[in-house]
Amino acid sequence: MDTLPQGTPARRRPGRPRKADSGDTKAEITRAAVRLFARHGFTGTSTRAIAREVGLSESALYAHFTSKQALFEATLARFGPQGSTDSHTAIASMLAETDPPRFLAKMVSDFLEHWDREEARLLISLVTRDGLMHSDALRTALVGMRAYVTSLFDDWLAAGWLPAHLGPAERLAFSFTGPIGLARVMHLHADATPEERTQARADVLQHVELFTSVTFNADHKE
Repeated sequence: MDTLPQGTPARRRPGRPRKADSGDTKAEITRAAVRLFARHGFTGTSTRAIAREVGLSESALYAHFTSKQALFEATLARFGPQGSTDSHTAIASMLAETDPPRFLAKMVSDFLEHWDREEARLLISLVTRDGLMHSDALRTALVGMRAYVTSLFDDWLAAGWLPAHLGPAERLAFSFTGPIGLARVMHLHADATPEERTQARADVLQHVELFTSVTFNADHKE
């Protein structure tokens, strides 16, 4: 009977992964998936190729994701709009109540850090090149992101941080997020040069500074 050389990790058997391994393996699979989707397109990438990229059998991959569509939706959740919202949970909630302009600057700065990662830029290239900009999964993620920002402006209008005539909150959210989303699609993709990415970040932060300076009541007191 053959034995593995000393120090060689035992090969994982196919099947349902241990809970302790599941999170790390899922993250590794989504990173590999977005790379291959961006390189070969969604249609041109097989689940077998993704499994091979991370050293799994195809059946082991299906223990984590039920289909290629489910895997695409997981990459979107991790590297797309909703992932950006989840990435700034470290922001103190009190900051949104005491200093909304600073909260927005911090939130967008955190978003930019998330969007400038390789996998997030690959995702943007994937959805634009592969005709996925109008997919249900992306639309749902964008709607969720817009709803989150709308809720922020709704609270700030009610608290008097913003003049009532600038409402409703939906219009403010659209005005705020529109240029930011455009900058991401146009300049924070897989083929962007370091100079383009730096300029995009500067442009977005300048937009945030200008928007907050002309919309928020400077003399608001709690």
